[in-house]
Amino acid sequence: MRRLAHLWSSTALLGLVACSVGSLPSTVVVSSTSVATTTTLTTTTQAPTTTTTTVPGLPEVDLADPLVWFAPNMGSVDFPQLFSEPELWVSAREQVDVFKFYGNNVWGFPYDIGGDNVLDTFVEVDAFQKLHEWGTAVALELGVVKFFACEPQSWVDYADLTIDNIESNGGRVSFVAMDEPLLGGQLIENGETCGYTMEQTAQVVAEYVQLIQAAHPDVMIGTIETIPPQTPDEVRDWIIALETAGVTPAFLHLDIEVAYGIEDPGFLAAIGALAEFAEERGIPVGLILTADWQVADSDQSYHRSVLQFAEAVKAGLGRPSHLVFQSWIGPAPSGLHEMPINLPDTSPDVYSHTRLILDGLQVFD
Repeated sequence: MRRLAHLWSSTALLGLVACSVGSLPSTVVVSSTSVATTTTLTTTTQAPTTTTTTVPGLPEVDLADPLVWFAPNMGSVDFPQLFSEPELWVSAREQVDVFKFYGNNVWGFPYDIGGDNVLDTFVEVDAFQKLHEWGTAVALELGVVKFFACEPQSWVDYADLTIDNIESNGGRVSFVAMDEPLLGGQLIENGETCGYTMEQTAQVVAEYVQLIQAAHPDVMIGTIETIPPQTPDEVRDWIIALETAGVTPAFLHLDIEVAYGIEDPGFLAAIGALAEFAEERGIPVGLILTADWQVADSDQSYHRSVLQFAEAVKAGLGRPSHLVFQSWIGPAPSGLHEMPINLPDTSPDVYSHTRLILDGLQVFD
């Protein structure tokens, strides 16, 4: 799947991975409480462990409200300028409720597709403190189960590190978005796989959520799922499997194939039925507004593709509860995942991600 290939590599968890990528477990052993106990997804985070002496309060963001999420591409060349030059996106910034970082951006180590967009860079521009000052909630997109790390503890260590890095530098983390756990438990990549059934993957997720909540009780944990390769019915069954394992996601964000969403009204109708099912269970649903990677070869074509997708979604579904403006497209000739540029939000000659937020929201007005 395109997102998996772009967001994670086996080197991303060097030193943290505790399971062998060569093992193909047929069963999953989890704690006895992970099935019997329903995990509560709201409570109070521990104090940071390094630089700050006080813990800022969490922004007031209600997942039940219509929300706008913003996740810049991990290697976007002006990512730090969102914080060092905030005057360049005042209008868009006022619309953003949740700012999402990829885990690789803040885990404290370099990685090839993100360039200089690493923890030190964001600390230098006071990114986490500024988000708090603006009243913008912080989210992290993190893995839970992948073919190269099948058990939860490695990913818990990774999550602890990234959350602590933010909260030790003036911020708070409100949300974790689990990156495609259903697909991650089943995917075969280069002959390697966890080989999990849906139910086994749900058990792993249940243990992961419980361990994160034990250390960071205020962090609310939702899930991102992909359609395709999963079908809407499979994602529906996945929600039930999670509930059976003792976990109800705080939100469900869907990464659906953009071309299907534009070309097939029946596909959007099935997405709408899934969204209705989830929201009846108290799980707000969002759609990731990104471009068709097969046609987006410039900032302008990225912008055009997302707006076309947004118009199809509006016609077929109306406004989803959460609109997630997010990019992971790449690599560019530079080797970075950098499309589109982020700033400014008002120039008619620049097809920026922040301008796209404003133009996309107009579609749903």
